[in-house]
Amino acid sequence: MRSPSSKRLLAAAALSMAAHAALLGGIPVPEREPAVPLPSLSARLEPLPPVPQVKPPPATAVKRRPTPRPPQPVTAPPRIVATEPAIIAEAAPYTEPPPAPEAEAPPVAAEPAMVANAAATLLGEPEAPPLPDFPRKGRITYLLTMGPDRTPVGRTVQSWEFENGRYRAASDSESTGIIELFRPHRYRYLSQGSIIADALRPERFLASIKRGSRSEEAQALFNWDEKQLRLGRLPQETTVELPAGSQDWISFTYNLALSPPAPGRITLPFTRGSRLETVSFDVLPAEAIETPLGRLLAVPVVQVRASGQESMALWLAPDYRNLPVRIRFFNREGELSGEQLVSEIQVGTP
Repeated sequence: MRSPSSKRLLAAAALSMAAHAALLGGIPVPEREPAVPLPSLSARLEPLPPVPQVKPPPATAVKRRPTPRPPQPVTAPPRIVATEPAIIAEAAPYTEPPPAPEAEAPPVAAEPAMVANAAATLLGEPEAPPLPDFPRKGRITYLLTMGPDRTPVGRTVQSWEFENGRYRAASDSESTGIIELFRPHRYRYLSQGSIIADALRPERFLASIKRGSRSEEAQALFNWDEKQLRLGRLPQETTVELPAGSQDWISFTYNLALSPPAPGRITLPFTRGSRLETVSFDVLPAEAIETPLGRLLAVPVVQVRASGQESMALWLAPDYRNLPVRIRFFNREGELSGEQLVSEIQVGTP
């Protein structure tokens, strides 16, 4: 089968043959007219006239405005971070101004190294101090033990203050640890009175004792003008004659420190608050004892035991103003019932 393009070519060829046949067979052809001669043309090449060169007008310098710079962003000054620790300048050491010249005073013995000097007492000084060589204020801390085996049970703090011819001395003991949980103990003794020459004269003595749930109090009131002593366990009190030189056990202790006794026996009226009795103490030769402050030389002052009565013994340390560095208590059977052993001493100005 023939394609459409082939059919078109055949049709075009047939038409062409028919046209040629018509021309050859009867269609007249007109005769050619004689050619008219054309004039001859001549041409030559000539160079083009020079083109005048026109100078460009001189260039005028154009002042260009400077391109304004864009405004710089305002930035905060950079933070300076120290890479090393700052150095703090040290102040110049303070120099005490030279003291004003004073009248020469007699040399005062230096305190032992183990005694901590407390701040000066706030109490006013008497017009004529009767005790120039004894600290006006101080305190002693003791380790407290109980029984012959010296079981630690707590501590005791004794303190004293002298002011304008009067004194106040106290002893406070308290249990700690397991004893405090099951059977707390509290012992408080307070002595107040006046200072006569170089001795303490008590006017009021108070004893308060608590053992577990049991407690008792006793006091002694010294009336030196009427020479009477009212004493006993509260509320039961009696009045007895007040002998000269009578002492309670706190005032007696500090009288020993103020006026160290010579070796031998001391006999005096003595009370612990419930009754007045005449007791004797033996002052024995000094001996060395072991304490938390080290090995100390101490003078024993031992109460002569009477049958059925409690007693006590003290050890005075000459290197520590003859303060008691050990105190022992004995029951009515003469057995050791308690001990106070010094662990710290603090004194104020003499």
